[in-house]
Amino acid sequence: MGSENGNWCLIESDPGVFTELIHNMGVRDIQVEELYSLDPETLRSMEPIYGLIFLFKWQQQQRGKAAGESSGTNVGEETSNVYFAQQIIQNACATQAILSVLLNRPEIELGEILGNFKSFSVDLPADMRGLALTNCDQIRDVHNSFVRPESFLADGAARPATEDDDVFHFVSYVPVDGRLYELDGLKPGPIDHGPTGDWLEDVGRVIQKRMAEYSQEEIRFNLMAVIGDRRKMLNQRVSSIEASISKLLARLEALRLDDKDEEEMSKLESQIGQLSVERADLEHLVQLENGKFARYKFDNSLRKHNFIPLVYQLVRAMAGKGVLEDAMAKAEEKAKARRVHRQLQL
Repeated sequence: MGSENGNWCLIESDPGVFTELIHNMGVRDIQVEELYSLDPETLRSMEPIYGLIFLFKWQQQQRGKAAGESSGTNVGEETSNVYFAQQIIQNACATQAILSVLLNRPEIELGEILGNFKSFSVDLPADMRGLALTNCDQIRDVHNSFVRPESFLADGAARPATEDDDVFHFVSYVPVDGRLYELDGLKPGPIDHGPTGDWLEDVGRVIQKRMAEYSQEEIRFNLMAVIGDRRKMLNQRVSSIEASISKLLARLEALRLDDKDEEEMSKLESQIGQLSVERADLEHLVQLENGKFARYKFDNSLRKHNFIPLVYQLVRAMAGKGVLEDAMAKAEEKAKARRVHRQLQL
């Protein structure tokens, strides 16, 4: 969004991408999870949730309020304690949405890069904060580490979006001082959705209302939560259970030495068994999280890898064997069949 890209690449809306981006900016014990439900109980099961990031189709306002336009109150930057930065250049909205969450939650340890950036920019007006972000080499380099190799377009030669293109935009939702705010870098200031006692319940209503303003055919939305590292929290619970089991085992051993109170020993054995099952379940969840982070790492390595030389050599070899034209014809037939199938589904 903006008049020029400022050498910031377009990055994919993906929890693995966002998680690695956050870690590479020096922030620890944070991960990003994709959400498929706005049910408050589902959200509470993932706590702590520091903020939500919402991706939607951006539409130019023509008459009145555009589809998907927020229904909150736009407040001046000087009237709130929210850290807000305007978006100055195109393609930075993903990183800007992430920073809108991280820089507004004091319980998050920002690390050196973001800590220095916030200290430098906190007293600047919103437009100058956006300019400071644009010119922050460390943050831009982390963002651009996800640039995709282009086979024909030179740097800065990307075609600008037109009115016929679908353009998507990220905004953030975060609670600050008991109020729910929407942070959209294209707005002049934070959008206040009012006081909130349970922000996870209130934000669900706000986002659902916003999605309902689009046509029923529009399903291209994406919602992600910035949460605490689940591996750390699960391991802490495992350690707590192990400490409880150790205490119970000590009591059980003492009772066995005295050779008395069999009923009490039976209760202790039952408690130890229940805790052992709970520990095994938690350890399984830790394994699943470790596997997920391993997939994130592998998928991100594929995103960053340049496959163009490989594709070039494969095409060249197929042409040399005289099978390229047949393969292209079959691929075109399959693509046509997929288009017909999608049209029938609509």
